[in-house]
Amino acid sequence: MSTLMTEGKSYYNSASNSFGGLFSNPGMRMAGRYKAIEENVLIEENATIATALTIDTMFINSTAYRYQIKFANLNNKQGKTRSIKNPMTGEKTTITSTEWGLVFNYDIEGNYCAVVLSCDNSAPFNDITDQRTMTLKVIQRFGTDTRELAQATLSRGVSLEDDMNTLSIDVNEREVKVSIGKDELQEVVETSLTRSNGPLQVGYLVGPGARVAIERAVLTIENEKQVAAKTLWTREALDEYFTLSADPVEGYWKYLDRDMQDQWLRLGGRYTLAVVRSDDGYDIIYIDGAQVKKSLWHEGMLKGHMTKTVFSGNYDATWIDATMEPIEKDVQATIENGVILTMSFPVFKSQVRFAKVLSSDD
Repeated sequence: MSTLMTEGKSYYNSASNSFGGLFSNPGMRMAGRYKAIEENVLIEENATIATALTIDTMFINSTAYRYQIKFANLNNKQGKTRSIKNPMTGEKTTITSTEWGLVFNYDIEGNYCAVVLSCDNSAPFNDITDQRTMTLKVIQRFGTDTRELAQATLSRGVSLEDDMNTLSIDVNEREVKVSIGKDELQEVVETSLTRSNGPLQVGYLVGPGARVAIERAVLTIENEKQVAAKTLWTREALDEYFTLSADPVEGYWKYLDRDMQDQWLRLGGRYTLAVVRSDDGYDIIYIDGAQVKKSLWHEGMLKGHMTKTVFSGNYDATWIDATMEPIEKDVQATIENGVILTMSFPVFKSQVRFAKVLSSDD
């Protein structure tokens, strides 16, 4: 068991590495459960009444990460029933809908969050009105208490039987975004959550009667520079803040034009930014528009800083480039007539201008 630090890397579980930390008990056969690698997929079957969790041995210390699993529930054929057993009493029951999903924010106390999938038919005995759908639930479990955080119903873009879907989550310290799809990911749920302090783990779940086949799982950890660039600002918080601000510098600024020497400095995107007051000047907050290294940038991250000088409308500045590297030397910011913000990089003989707009949507 090892500790995973924030290195900005991706960690794969697939047949090429024998599914790494997900296959910690090879050939597992216990109380109605079976796990094995078959034809380049990891198979886990659960014939008991209790949901089975398989947790990766890797620990996550980062505040933000992405976890994706490409998998299928082979026992998700409509019209089929599955037999499950109570290992304590030996009693058997049958079910028609089985659950499977992804586990995240699993802590050392065994508390966790999960995205749980299930499929069902609205009128299984009526060929005319029957519709098959997938229910996606985000749950949070503390001890024996389970709370549902969000739910979505899907009928398109996903396999509703036993083909592969990719399920993806983007997690930070306060929320999770969930995407799913058979051929193309679609974001379906975004919800707030609470998380434990300390290292966390991820994995998958196999509900009673389910037989899950995993083709691959990928854990991507944000690097330290991304974590350092996090702020508490959201677009909604900025909108509310700016309605109360009388400072003419504060507000939204949108890309206008550029004069750049591309051999020394490239445009990272046609950014929309927010400028908010800080102790010694103003913070520059990224809203959207990244084109280079787009996946690194999320709304509310710090894009730069302007420090006041003795000259009105002139600031010493720092700028965080598209690759998360700070540009700190000889960067100046000027504001003309309260409506044009110019970021100048004289060492690179380049500048970028932004125009003030009323809202981030302008």
